[in-house]
Amino acid sequence: MAPMDHSPENGVDGDDEREDEEEEEEGEDGEVGEDEDEEEPRLKYQRMGGNVPSLLSTDAASAISIAERMIALGTHGGVVHILDFQGNQVKEFNAHTATVNDLSFDTDGEYIGSCSDDGFVVINSLFTDECLKFEYHRPMKALALDPDFSRKSSRRFVAGGLAGHLFLNAKRWLGYRDKVLHNGEGPIHAVKWRTSLIAWANDTGVKVYDMANDQRITFIEKPRGSPHPELLLPHIVWQDDTLLVIGWGRSIKVAAIRANPSQGANGVEKNVNVSSIKYVDIVASFQTSYFISGVAPYGDSLVVLAYISEDDGGEKTFNNTIPRRQSKTVLLVVY
Repeated sequence: MAPMDHSPENGVDGDDEREDEEEEEEGEDGEVGEDEDEEEPRLKYQRMGGNVPSLLSTDAASAISIAERMIALGTHGGVVHILDFQGNQVKEFNAHTATVNDLSFDTDGEYIGSCSDDGFVVINSLFTDECLKFEYHRPMKALALDPDFSRKSSRRFVAGGLAGHLFLNAKRWLGYRDKVLHNGEGPIHAVKWRTSLIAWANDTGVKVYDMANDQRITFIEKPRGSPHPELLLPHIVWQDDTLLVIGWGRSIKVAAIRANPSQGANGVEKNVNVSSIKYVDIVASFQTSYFISGVAPYGDSLVVLAYISEDDGGEKTFNNTIPRRQSKTVLLVVY
């Protein structure tokens, strides 16, 4: 669904064009054409105001995360801005010295975590002066706080980056310690945490780890023919506690996390006695005509941010030499 420009240049403030179109639609008997019965757009939006224009006049946005009550905006200058939904700045954290690559709220919206090309993960409390800072010496690209971060003394989070390690960090008796959940398959490009499930994407595909059982439960291969993640990042999002949506290249997959103590996804018997063991079913999979630059749940539907090149006319090739000014992004609803 392409954005609608409400500027006077597009004839919205003038009635002449609208009247001409209505006259053309009317037949000899005065009946109006079917165009007036078109459905109202499902998405309505407006440009953010408040402090946002001034904040971005000297810097550029690089990451965004939304909580129930606020928005976190990261910039290439390393700043994390906390905004209300009107765009007014509530707080500002000079968290990093380089580009902010990812942001993560906990479920209660009391903490905001950020990771950056400077190699640091920084977690700030929004209501106290508490600030945690962890150095990983290589650019960090993906971060997810434990959904119960504010409620648990363990203060857990997962993070990864160019070094190719997915770290689980937790507070223990002798301080904070890292555990490597996975490594050896290229950089970590994205990570999301929901209930006890952690999903992440690297160069080979998407994996899901169950913290409740302390084991990896699935691997979903990267779609064939997809651009390299350095050119077009994979995108993952939990639609609910059991549905994981993966947008990669031109492909969208929906994976359902299921619990079955005796049978796997293909009916294969498993010799396990743990009732909470989980497996994954791919319940939906389809190709798009555009490259996927973002995906999010929208009720029972999905909102997809599409990358469409103006130069290639929709060809199924991804040209990494196309400058950003020669491309466009269009917001679409997939249902």
